[in-house]
Amino acid sequence: MADWITYKLKGAEELSRKFRTLPQELQREIVVPAAKEAMQVVLTDAKDRASRVDNPETRNYIPKNIDLIEDKAYFEETGSTKISVGVRKRKRGVGGGNNFYWWWVELGTSRIRAQPFMRNALSQNQQQVFQEFLSVAKLKLIDLGV
Repeated sequence: MADWITYKLKGAEELSRKFRTLPQELQREIVVPAAKEAMQVVLTDAKDRASRVDNPETRNYIPKNIDLIEDKAYFEETGSTKISVGVRKRKRGVGGGNNFYWWWVELGTSRIRAQPFMRNALSQNQQQVFQEFLSVAKLKLIDLGV
């Protein structure tokens, strides 16, 4: 059900070369903040799109539950960083409430047409995400004096 996006960052050869020479802990110090900053673009757009679809008057409000999620278990298993934007599951009355129905809004049902807000937030901002990642990663390299 998840959409995977794989990109080869073109024009980032210099960054890639510098990156390979660094120890893994230092690479992580650069990648995690850069990935979080880049995914902020998607987060902001997803919240904006969800607010247009969901009714703010109800107790459960989808945009309040959309958040950045860092998968640390994935890092432990693979050594790769995984930052995603998703809808957090919360208890009733906490934050935006329990938005169990968000995927029905996103994907639709046999009776309700789909109103995608997460998929469009990513697909419409791919170029901005990668540009932001590259600029923040280069800035972190400069800050660390590499």
